[in-house]
Amino acid sequence: MPTQNAYIATMLIFTGTFALQLASLFDPKWVQYKSPEPYYTETNYGLFQKCSTLTDDCRRFPLKKWGDCDHDKGSDRWVNLCLEWRLAAGMSVVAAIVGLWVLAGLGTVLYTGERWRAHGWKHILGLIGIFAALQVVSMAMVAHVMQTSAMFIHHRYGLSFIFSNVSWGLAAALAIGVILFARYGTRGYIALE
Repeated sequence: MPTQNAYIATMLIFTGTFALQLASLFDPKWVQYKSPEPYYTETNYGLFQKCSTLTDDCRRFPLKKWGDCDHDKGSDRWVNLCLEWRLAAGMSVVAAIVGLWVLAGLGTVLYTGERWRAHGWKHILGLIGIFAALQVVSMAMVAHVMQTSAMFIHHRYGLSFIFSNVSWGLAAALAIGVILFARYGTRGYIALE
């Protein structure tokens, strides 16, 4: 019974973590620009689109035809906005797929026999680690673009960027918590070797 309760707690915590990751994936607020008063406008850059209050619409981002990739030509700093931004988006999508695998794995192990419960932790931990690592890479790429691209000089990080950081941080803490529980809290019910 202690392992079943641990799986239920892990599933609940990971579901919240996964929800934050999905919010960061689909909400276009990774990077924001707000113009000063009295002519207030706001532009938000997500992993897949750019939304502006000036034009009151959203469009795909980044796109070569709109010049999104041309901002750093001739710069002495290395940055390829389009490539890094698209890679960051791809990593975040793969993290979402791995997150679905984690949820499926937790559900499968939870409703199978005691033997699967005792040995399923190492697989779940590996998937949670991959989930967190993919988000770290995605976040690091967006941070690199924001710090090095001339396009984002007066911009700041948005809510989706924060959601992504909280999500991978919770996933890493969850993995460490599961390892500690398996090592010290189960009296041999869970096998990590």
